[in-house]
Amino acid sequence: EPSAGLHPADSEALFAALQQLKASGNSLFVVEHDLETMRRADWLIDVGPAAGEHGGRVLYSGPPAGLAQIQASQTRLHLFGEHSELRTSRRTATGWLRLEGVTRNNLNDLAAEFPLGCFTAVTGISGSGKSSLVSQALLELVGAELGRPAASNNDQEEPSLEDDAPQFTDGRITDGLDAIKRLVQVDQKPIGRTPRSNLATYTGLFDNVRKLFAATEDAKAAGYDAGQFSFNVAKGRCPVCEGEGFVSVELLFMPSVYAPCPTCHGARYNPDTLAIRWQNLTIAQVLQLTVEQAVDVFVDQPAVLRSLTVLRDIGLGYLRLGQPATELSGGEAQRIKLATELQRTQRGATLYVLDEPTTGLHPTDVDRLLKQLNALVDGGHTVIVVEHEMRVVAQSDWVIDIGPGAGDQGGNVVASGTPEKVAKSKASRTAPFLRAIIAG
Repeated sequence: EPSAGLHPADSEALFAALQQLKASGNSLFVVEHDLETMRRADWLIDVGPAAGEHGGRVLYSGPPAGLAQIQASQTRLHLFGEHSELRTSRRTATGWLRLEGVTRNNLNDLAAEFPLGCFTAVTGISGSGKSSLVSQALLELVGAELGRPAASNNDQEEPSLEDDAPQFTDGRITDGLDAIKRLVQVDQKPIGRTPRSNLATYTGLFDNVRKLFAATEDAKAAGYDAGQFSFNVAKGRCPVCEGEGFVSVELLFMPSVYAPCPTCHGARYNPDTLAIRWQNLTIAQVLQLTVEQAVDVFVDQPAVLRSLTVLRDIGLGYLRLGQPATELSGGEAQRIKLATELQRTQRGATLYVLDEPTTGLHPTDVDRLLKQLNALVDGGHTVIVVEHEMRVVAQSDWVIDIGPGAGDQGGNVVASGTPEKVAKSKASRTAPFLRAIIAG
């Protein structure tokens, strides 16, 4: 995915470099989600049709034009313009969050305003100052005013001597803060660093599953409570791997690797716990279910079904409930965090901040993500994304373009307004690409 994190203008330079390599007699193989890169390829291999157990097949191998005939391909729908129409209706701001005097990295005494109750996309070429404005300055200033940092379930990493010296943001919020009750940052950092952390535990749905097992007649007869079915509690877990399902194998001069536990063979639990069944399933078998399978199993359990439905709708139906966090990609981790937020009972108007949420996502998954983000805005919340994907930008309510260049040549608000207005800007490097998407 060489184009990941790159503005379309930077992708042009990347493509020129790749063409140079090919012209020199080399062969290039790229894994890519960018539609323009696909169109320019000499040969396309499409794998699918879906994700996880529903994928893994080569659907097509040949020149790009031939993919149009492959009905099973989800890539075909986007590559040849057969996907649904872009959203063109724009919401009206319920207020404005105004920042002034923002100084951070290449931002110098910058003023910016974000519409509340809207979906805002912040664009600009790579290095223009987008993340400095949104993921650093905005988060720090709003978090400080709310009296706490952005709500996030990430474990804080220990500082390292290799880390850059911490920077601080100068600036102030002059308006709009009274309309924000909560701040949430949804990023692509891992949801856990060991196999002990997984999809079921992170979203909280496993708490309700354990209660179901504890309520069975066999569990009551044995005197088991919900803690018996937690792999983090000694009484129910496998004593050898201590509930991880894996054991760490130390390798001299190399990183440790994980191997399945020789005693429980990855089940995580001791034999007494595995003897208890709910709907003829052991607790270990429940963790082996995919989200899609679990939706059918727990169809009569609203507390569990709510989490599962959101995970399925956001495109993660192929993941297993007990899939270790160490096996999840950044995009999967981000969508799990978003699903965890979506399943919660919302407490007051929330500001959601996402930095390049479409990185590593297929256009089909981008559409699913957009649907969920728009649902948040329709619920009265504000969503701000730093984004390079022009299809997302074209469907936002408001666009703020930072630039015009990178580094010292950036750090200014070049254009702001509806996508249609920004697309007409003469100074914006984003405008030509946005214009092409809007024009279809």
